[in-house]
Amino acid sequence: MVAAYIGVMHALVEFSKVDNIDEAADRDAAYAYIHIGFLGCAAVIGFLAGKWFNGLGVAFSTLFVIVLVVAMLGTQMASYELACEGHNDLVRHWQC
Repeated sequence: MVAAYIGVMHALVEFSKVDNIDEAADRDAAYAYIHIGFLGCAAVIGFLAGKWFNGLGVAFSTLFVIVLVVAMLGTQMASYELACEGHNDLVRHWQC
């Protein structure tokens, strides 16, 4: 899931470069849908894996979502720090 998230974010780098406020709103909406979609998928996959493995669907779902949230946050923070050091456009276009 983390690799798929990074791949999708990298594929949308050109989409993150905006020139006006309308494009920024579209970009933000797309990013919200991407993040919500990945977190929803993680919750469903975690629940199904937990139910299949030992009947702890909610516990596995929570674990999958928390791990993905931490990975998303780490990816965004690391890409921002790298962008400010001159390595921009890894998973999105940043303004430092």
